[in-house]
Amino acid sequence: MMETQSGNTKIVWRVVLFFLFYLLFRMIVEFMLRITTMTLGPTLPEAVCNFMLIPDEEYGYLVTGSMSVLISGLAFLISGLMIRAKAFEYDKKYTPKEGKRKLNAEFIALTVFASIGLSIALNILILKSGVAQISQEYEETAALQYSCSFPVGVIVYGFLSPFSEELMFRGILYNGLKRVFPVKSAMVLTAALFALYHGNGVQAMFAFLLSIFIIYSYETTGCFWVTFGIHSICNLSSYIMTYVSEGFGANTMWIICGVTALISAISIYLLYFRKTDERKESK
Repeated sequence: MMETQSGNTKIVWRVVLFFLFYLLFRMIVEFMLRITTMTLGPTLPEAVCNFMLIPDEEYGYLVTGSMSVLISGLAFLISGLMIRAKAFEYDKKYTPKEGKRKLNAEFIALTVFASIGLSIALNILILKSGVAQISQEYEETAALQYSCSFPVGVIVYGFLSPFSEELMFRGILYNGLKRVFPVKSAMVLTAALFALYHGNGVQAMFAFLLSIFIIYSYETTGCFWVTFGIHSICNLSSYIMTYVSEGFGANTMWIICGVTALISAISIYLLYFRKTDERKESK
């Protein structure tokens, strides 16, 4: 018994250390890219320099919003590539091999509807309920996210960060934790860490619910690319909605929130609960 507990403790610490290494490595890469930009930027052609840097009376130059977000995206990409071998190794070893859902057209369409509906409904609920306004950390994060050009934001938040985060959180962290804990416990622990990772309470609420949905889909399909797809769609939906909805009134936003929440609920029911109900009725 003691040997089993010791072995489980080693597994947990190995996973946690890998997670800490990922965070530290990403911070170092981002810092190095920022220093490189500040050093080399002024020597580059004017058009390139203007994209990367903005003149400042006190510091000489500051990194532009687009370049700052792009640096973050490159740090995500490099960190993800560093851990991809271990993530895919864990994915191959510890995801379910039997009883997996087929990725047919119906499943893909319902997953897309569920992801878009969940993302938009939760974002509107958070914004219009006033929760977002009481978090300074969230306001600072949002200011950075929307300080870049739209194409840069789509690339970074829609593809680069979801790819890296899914490799770490679902590929390594979740698969590692469920070697020690029951699936439901590992699911909640991973979701909680994913929420804390975002650094502010507003995003944490959204991230926790999103993570539960992603992991449940992962367990059902056994496919890493489903987790990446859901994460990417949710991020893109949130990001695009902010630009599209700027001229909408409060009543319109609440209607959109209700409609998208209903679409998401129906899609999730059809995905994961319809067959359960049918089996109960047949008994």
